[in-house]
Amino acid sequence: MFIINYLTFSQHLGSSRNIGIAAATSNPLDINSIDWNPAGLTSVVDWKLEISNFITPTITGSGLSFHNFGIAKRFSEKHAIALKYSPGSNLEFVVPTTFTFLDADNNPIVANFDKKISYNQIYSLGYASNILNNLSIGASTRFYETKISETKYSLDTNNIIKTEIQDYSSTQWSIDIGSIYEPYQNLNFGIVFKNLFVIRESEFNENYKTYQLKFPKIVRLGLSYQTLNNLLFSFDLDSKKNFNFGVEFPTINFLKLRGGVYSSNFKKFDAGTIGIGLTYQNFQLDLSYLKFFNQTNRKGTSNLQSFYESNFFDIDYNSFTSDRISVSIGIKLGKIKEQLVKIEYVEIFGEVFPSSYQTYAFRPIGKARIKNISSKPVEVKVSFYIKDLMDEPTQSRPLKLLSGENAEVPIFAIFNKAIQFVKNFSIHDGNIFVYAEPTNEFDDRYQTPVIIRGRNDWNGDVSQLRYFITPDDPEVMKFARTSIQKNIRNDATTLLSKFENAKIIFNELSRIITYVNDPNQSTDFVQYPAETLNLHGGDCDDITVCYSALLESIGIKVALIDVVPPDNPKNAHIYLMFDTEITVENAASISDNSKKYIIRKNSEGKETVWIPIETTQLSKGFTEAWNYAASEYFNDAVINNGLSKGWIRIVDLNLTY
Repeated sequence: MFIINYLTFSQHLGSSRNIGIAAATSNPLDINSIDWNPAGLTSVVDWKLEISNFITPTITGSGLSFHNFGIAKRFSEKHAIALKYSPGSNLEFVVPTTFTFLDADNNPIVANFDKKISYNQIYSLGYASNILNNLSIGASTRFYETKISETKYSLDTNNIIKTEIQDYSSTQWSIDIGSIYEPYQNLNFGIVFKNLFVIRESEFNENYKTYQLKFPKIVRLGLSYQTLNNLLFSFDLDSKKNFNFGVEFPTINFLKLRGGVYSSNFKKFDAGTIGIGLTYQNFQLDLSYLKFFNQTNRKGTSNLQSFYESNFFDIDYNSFTSDRISVSIGIKLGKIKEQLVKIEYVEIFGEVFPSSYQTYAFRPIGKARIKNISSKPVEVKVSFYIKDLMDEPTQSRPLKLLSGENAEVPIFAIFNKAIQFVKNFSIHDGNIFVYAEPTNEFDDRYQTPVIIRGRNDWNGDVSQLRYFITPDDPEVMKFARTSIQKNIRNDATTLLSKFENAKIIFNELSRIITYVNDPNQSTDFVQYPAETLNLHGGDCDDITVCYSALLESIGIKVALIDVVPPDNPKNAHIYLMFDTEITVENAASISDNSKKYIIRKNSEGKETVWIPIETTQLSKGFTEAWNYAASEYFNDAVINNGLSKGWIRIVDLNLTY
């Protein structure tokens, strides 16, 4: 019977936290993500140092052993690197052998010599990057060295026995690639390709190749879910039919309890584990106990046959791993504070139209869902910023979140006047920051594309046309006042003054503006009044906007009439009506025909006479445009009940200037 004495430790057992939870492919933390899934390195806050030690209680005489020391650094917000030195990550076999020979008196002499086979994974290096807010990728490489040392005996010419120790070594680099994806709140998927690439620096000769470490390609999948009270469930499955699952349960603010089970080949449970995690400010202490249900080959001795039949492919978790108590101590350094809240997702409601840019200060441009991932209540604020189009970030009102609680926070935007000069469709980076009091440093950041339309673009909503109507524009005010001054009538009555002024402005407008009926013109492009006056032309929307601005500039209230025929929505149309401020009792002063005007309440709640105007009839003068619109309104709104059925809508401008 050959006896093998060995020490063993797996690099996947280098983290007490990950041992305690048993399955960490989708939720590894900090430095030890190198071993489980390198994409997890993005969880590093700034600088992180960690040291791990272990005890194997089932091996007689074993004491506290140093396993690894690691250092990690986050930089440029989305990237992280880590380096780990692991002298305790080794698997060593000692094969005792005897050599018997006879001395000069034919007496047998027994000489002992040991063959030592050691497998070491000494160095590892990892890198990870957040390519999206909910997707990270990473890669790691580990350096392996296999050594064989054995004693050779020989006789010289004088029959003197000589011994010589011969050493052989083989070195390799193994490369893993992994990813972690969070498709939904608190749900993580992880995948890692183990030993995807292997670089062999040196190999054993043919006599020892059977001892050479093998690196089969393995795919491991992980899934984890965290409940609203921060209870974490985690599962791992790999292509070697190994399945692990575990749970992490928060108790008080600084204490977490863990437990998990390891199984192989879907047939049996190999081991169970329990652990605790203690956190105080920047310090973290993790303890775990791994217990194997079957102790065969796990107490420091075994037979040689078991060694040859084990066919382990690396020094990971294997059939020679012993029970162990592990302890890891970590410390966070640097200026970046621990994250208290995170942005789970951001939704931008639609495109931003420069014409109505001022409304986004009180009408949300989007929303962000924020979660408190700390163990204590926090007060959060969300800010939004687009470079060049905003002078400074716009902040939301403070909101208090309990531990584990989430909330949707509206996003507002105070744009500067530069947005009025955006001529064409463009895409800008919208930066969302979330802050947790009392610090002034943001806890999380989210970048999302924001579509900014051109200054003349319109979303088709008639209520949004009001933002193109600019009665305070100097050119609009000048045209309206000049038109009235040169057409002033001495016999005009005060009662009809607004009616007469509206008529004058319309007729003056008809002399310089040409109505352009272009069916190919984009329906979402609208000219500002000053542009229509300067270009001396426009379509229905342009002229309606221009005439509305001219009337509003001299104090005449305007409402837009939006018609969307139910049998032909593509033939939607807009015209307007204005308030003469003539009371119902004096309506006859406008016309004896009640079908030519509309009685409705003005902004002060008084019923007055309103005159409809069809701007497409601009070239035919005010009277014809009035008659045409009156007939159109009576037919659609009264006879066909367009107002009650909802396919005619009247939109009051209610402008202030």
